[in-house]
Amino acid sequence: MRNLTIRRTKTFVACLAKLKVYIEDPASTELTINNIPCRKIGELKNGEEKTFQIDESEAKVFVIADKMSKNFCNDYYQLPYGQENIFLSGKPKYNPASGNAFRFDNNNSPDIAANRKKGTQKGLIILIAAIIVGAVIGYTISSGLFSSKTPQPKTFSSDGISITLTDEFRKSNLGNFTVTFDSKDVAVFALEESFSLVEGFEEYTLEQYADLVIEANGLDSSEIKTSDGLTYFEYEFTNTQTKETYRYFSFVYKTNDAFWMVQFATIDENAEEYFAQITQWAKSVEFVG
Repeated sequence: MRNLTIRRTKTFVACLAKLKVYIEDPASTELTINNIPCRKIGELKNGEEKTFQIDESEAKVFVIADKMSKNFCNDYYQLPYGQENIFLSGKPKYNPASGNAFRFDNNNSPDIAANRKKGTQKGLIILIAAIIVGAVIGYTISSGLFSSKTPQPKTFSSDGISITLTDEFRKSNLGNFTVTFDSKDVAVFALEESFSLVEGFEEYTLEQYADLVIEANGLDSSEIKTSDGLTYFEYEFTNTQTKETYRYFSFVYKTNDAFWMVQFATIDENAEEYFAQITQWAKSVEFVG
């Protein structure tokens, strides 16, 4: 056995958070970080130094903030095989895109740089994804449009997107979205996220993008589905003021230069009735310009 000592240098960045220390362990099922099985060996408070007993094996030691952000808010140090004691130090570095992740000192190999870059990219995308869903929460579907006539198809084109809905819809304005539409029963929220926002964003698949949105918003019960050429997921939200529960059908698209997410929201009790129609609306989406 040998001693691994880690000093967390005192800093105001993430000063209230206890950081978790994990070590690579092929036999562990406790937690997987960056596809590597790990087990927890301790925690570090701001300004704290701790010594952990480890074996002589070559292994990666990770410092993370929590399990939810483990795959982008992390840093690792490659421990060599041997019996000599090891001393490491580091501290969280201010960067909201990476979750103010901990960074080991004097840890500048190409693999480490690549891991940090990937984590920052993913973290920034997750920040974007959190805004996407967060702006929808609490939205109340309009009840001001009533008509006795049979709805007729109507195509709306605005801000780079075209969608065929019905003449019961009208264009509306809701902050943080590229364009929105509403009717008495269904609301539509469309948002464009350019690849230029994050280096490497264009390499993500539709499933990966949808997974980031789900992860960012804690929608653990949501499942990514693919049907009729569409990729989407569902989630529910209850408005605490009106006590109404809404169902959101969130469809994701990828163009030459951006990801789009188009969400259809309706009262939960109407969701099954409207799903077939929502699917047809989602199929009609085209991008221009």
